[in-house]
Formats: sequence, structure tokens, C-alpha cells
Amino acid sequence: MQDIFIGRQPIYNEQLGVYAYELLFRSGVGKARISDGDAATSQVIINAFNDIGIDRLVGERKAAINITERLLDESEQLPLAPERVIFDLPRTFTLTPERVEVLKRVKTRGFTIALDDFTYADHLKPLVALADIIKIDTGPMRAPDLEAHVRKLRRFGKALLAEGVENMREFEYLRDIGFTYYQGYFLSKPRIVKSRALPTNRLAVMQLLSVLHDPDSEMSAVEAAISQDVTLGYKLIKLMNSAFFGLSREIDSVKRAVVLLGRKKLASWASMLALTSLNDRPLEAVRLALIRARMCERLAEAARLTDTEHYFTVGLFSALDLLMERELDTIIPPLPLTADIKAALLEGKGHFGQALNCVKAYENADWPHVKFLGLSQFQITQAYLDASEWAQQVMGSVK
Repeated sequence: MQDIFIGRQPIYNEQLGVYAYELLFRSGVGKARISDGDAATSQVIINAFNDIGIDRLVGERKAAINITERLLDESEQLPLAPERVIFDLPRTFTLTPERVEVLKRVKTRGFTIALDDFTYADHLKPLVALADIIKIDTGPMRAPDLEAHVRKLRRFGKALLAEGVENMREFEYLRDIGFTYYQGYFLSKPRIVKSRALPTNRLAVMQLLSVLHDPDSEMSAVEAAISQDVTLGYKLIKLMNSAFFGLSREIDSVKRAVVLLGRKKLASWASMLALTSLNDRPLEAVRLALIRARMCERLAEAARLTDTEHYFTVGLFSALDLLMERELDTIIPPLPLTADIKAALLEGKGHFGQALNCVKAYENADWPHVKFLGLSQFQITQAYLDASEWAQQVMGSVK
């Protein structure tokens, strides 16, 4: 695989399920010095499809990629499965009779066509007619102008996608005025709920985490805490008996699982399973927590560091604000975590914090800050891809 960073940004539907992932990337080191940037980055992604494979990149979802006019002309030769791919046409797309014919052929083959950063004008009607999705950058537009724009475009019967959604309030507003899909980092930012107490299910999870990560807790107390949560105990046994673990001997009790995993791994796995049980939170928020956990762990392994379970914990707990809808500085201090783990979570300090900062930068495609202890772009990208694939497998195993 080329030495590239390749990430993905979810495209959500109205229920906050993931409809597709837009692929995000950077090739080379430092600032790119290329005149045809769009073509170069598109080519990198096409190469990535060859080397990595679409299933590893986006699982069962569609992949949205920026496509240039040149590559659109050559799309019949591209190694892509049409039913899995959304072509994002740039706003600079040249509308000519020849381009219209190319788009018709592309649609006939089964590709989905999206118009990126689109602003309507009458002469673009032929392009709108061929599109499946119209993407609108909602950030710069005043509410009255945006609503008028939406009304005009909805007459064509196309799905509208809001780009640059910053928070849940924006998502709810955009959903109400007629958008179908939503893109942005709004789900990776907590919507803080001001209330005195956590809901019962989240409070139970926090109490369990306190037992699991308390070094003074006896193994018998840990086993009892897991066993008291019937769903958690069932998920733990089911997961350990799944093909994911591939054990030759069946696990038939929480006690046996505890013995086999050991204290550190048990804390990691039980914490993860407890958080996946929060079915009042969007699945993608849970997936994000698992990716952060596994990627932090994989970075530590690549850098040949010890205590990789602690890196896993840092990544997992960094998403507690998303899952609990509370600020981290109110959630983390009461937990029986070591001082360096708390410093990583609250201040981004130490090697734990550096790993977490790298993961968050990758998550946001903030490529200049994607770095950890001298690891190469290839190593960091592999950690991300492994983590994404692992999270998908885990979520499939604990359904």
C-alpha cells in the first residue's frame, strides 16, 4: 500500500444510522506540490481500493469518493463495484453534452451520483436531473436563504445532503427543513445534558467501570459485578465463544471467562461490552469509541510500548462524554484510574495522551497532527484500518 493517510467520515441518515462513508486522505509527506490536486487524490483513492479493498474501508456501506472529469471519463476501467460507490462531482464540473452522455453511462452501470457543494442555477438542470444526491454546504448560508434553497431543490425529488453539520442542534434543524443525509463531525462532539443524575442504565455502567478499574477490587468482586448484569455476562460468554476469539474449548460461565482473560484484559473487554449495551446512543458513537480504543492499542503495539491495555482504556474512555452526554472532567475524576490515564484523558499528556491526540486527529482528517512517536504514515494508517475492521467485527459478534 502507498504511504498514505486514509480515513473516512460517516454520512448519516435521519435515524443517525450510517448510509455511507466519504473517504478522506493525504498522500506523501508535508505539503503536496502538485498542480492537479483533485486528480492526484482521486488516483490515490483508486489505488487504495486495489490495495486495501472496499469491504475493509467501509464495511457493508457505500463509499463516497471525489471524482475528477478525467477519471469519470475512464470510470469503466476503474476497479470499482458500481453499487458500492458514490461519485462526488466537484462544483467546478464542466457541463457539456459530452459530459452528460458520460454521466448517463455511469448511472446505467449503477454508480450513485452526488453533486458536491452545490448551488442551484437554471442552466444546471440537466446535471440535477442525473444526480441522486445534492450536497449543500449549510454552514455559510443564512437560515432563510438555506430554507428557500431547500424548497427549490426538493421539487426535483432528489435526496439532499447537509455538509458541515457541527452539532446535534444543527442536525435536528436540518432534518426538520427537509434534508435526508448529514455529514460532519457533530456525532463526535458531546451534546451535554444538564441534569442532576445520570439515567439508570448509564449510572449502572459507570458503577461497573468503577469496579472493573479499581486495582483494589478482588477478582471475586469483579466476577460478581459482571454476573449481576445478566446482559453483560451473556455478551461476554457469547463473544468468547464466537469465531472472533476462536477458542477450542467452550466457555460456559462468567467465572471461566474471568480466569481465561485475566484481570487487565477482562477490564478492557467488560468495559467495552458495557458501553456497547447503551442502546439509547447512536451505534456510530459506540463504534467510534471502539475504534479509538483499538487504534490507541495498535499504535502502542507498533511503537513497541508496554501496558497496551492502558492505551485501550484511554481510547475507550475518551468517548465517555459522547456516550454519557456529560463533560469528561465530571466523569473521569471519580473513576479509579491511574494519574497518567486521567492526565491523558483530561489534558492530553504523556504517551497515552499523545496516542489519543493522534487518534482524534486521524478521526478528523487533521493530517498535520497525525503523528505518534515517529511511526510512519503507513503504520498509523494500518492501525486505523485494523481498528475500524476490529470494531466492525466486535459489534457484529455482540449483537
